[in-house]
Amino acid sequence: KEYVKCLENRVAVLENQNKTLIEELKALKDLYCHKAE
Repeated sequence: KEYVKCLENRVAVLENQNKTLIEELKALKDLYCHKAE
């Protein structure tokens, strides 16, 4: 039971980090597109 709880927690943390990375990538893409013009 404790193991499952630990895994669920880990997944939640990873999903959160993923969201942050995706947002950062979008921001970088926007910057790059504006510079390219």
